[in-house]
Amino acid sequence: MNDATVTEAFVTRVMDDMSGGMVSIMCALGDQLGLFRALAEQGPADSAGLATRTGLDERYVREWLLCLSSAGYLTVGKADEEGRERFILPPEHAAVLAFEESPFFIAGAARLVPALSMMLDGVTEGFRSGGGLTPEQYPESLYRTMWQMSASWLDSLLLPQWVPAVDGLARALEDGTRVAHVGSGGGRALVLLAGRFPRSRFVGYDRLRLNVERARRAAQEAGVADRVEFVEADAREALSGEHGLIMSFDVLHDAPDPGGTLRAVRSALAPGGVFLLLESNGVDRAVENTGSGAALLYGASVLYSVPITRAGEGPSLGMLGLPPGTLRTLCEEAGLTSVRPMPSPTPFNALYEIRP
Repeated sequence: MNDATVTEAFVTRVMDDMSGGMVSIMCALGDQLGLFRALAEQGPADSAGLATRTGLDERYVREWLLCLSSAGYLTVGKADEEGRERFILPPEHAAVLAFEESPFFIAGAARLVPALSMMLDGVTEGFRSGGGLTPEQYPESLYRTMWQMSASWLDSLLLPQWVPAVDGLARALEDGTRVAHVGSGGGRALVLLAGRFPRSRFVGYDRLRLNVERARRAAQEAGVADRVEFVEADAREALSGEHGLIMSFDVLHDAPDPGGTLRAVRSALAPGGVFLLLESNGVDRAVENTGSGAALLYGASVLYSVPITRAGEGPSLGMLGLPPGTLRTLCEEAGLTSVRPMPSPTPFNALYEIRP
């Protein structure tokens, strides 16, 4: 017989998860519309006051405030003489929801939820047919969110922490070397490096034209286009020459041929060169990836990583498909025999210094 108390507890759990999905969308709205920032910078407000600050409709703002106060993201102050409540974004919450420059900021990631949810029909068909979706079929809002997210952590980590942590890398970049970025996205990483190390030369490869166009604009705006090139190509086929640094951040698991990409990296590394790789943080036995973080990554994998790899003929590894053991095996097969874990930037990622 079923235990009714277990069922009732599970109903509560499912309702909590469904509520969390709605709250995530409210966070996406709050980030996109500047609502969190307005509360954080200008202090508590009622719905009319916040609507005036942001130039938005009061009725929508009121319902948004009620949703996030019911979820505990906002607190409610005492009502004024006319009975209007003022809503408060606590400073501890503002660090997570309002300020992109904060190391705790994650509100921007909430925009992934509505962007990926737009693809449910295509993913549903993929379940039935085994087919996939191309990156071009996904909405531009998804990639804009990825640009925002990567810019946030690259600004705080790439130059201050990662480059100094790799022995000899800063000196090589200062003296002048060639740098390639596999899956360069919005171009932030190379723009940052080019701004700091003007003697080096940089090239980014990405298969999505939208990313390449964005990256080229970023290089122009930063004044580094004379030493940074962005190419619409699969790095597995386009990498050539010798590089002192090759990077790939959170994209290798989505590559059409991860092993072939690693072989291309190996052949394009100069003597003493290094491959800096960021991947999803998982364990070798898939069912042992548990908890809310793993569920988030597996869900994103169902909606993005699996569809875009099923559209081709690759192995379709999935977002958590390169745990340490699998990665080390693929690297060794490609001639990259030194795989050194580095301090992880987030609980969701693993960073590696890889050499032949």
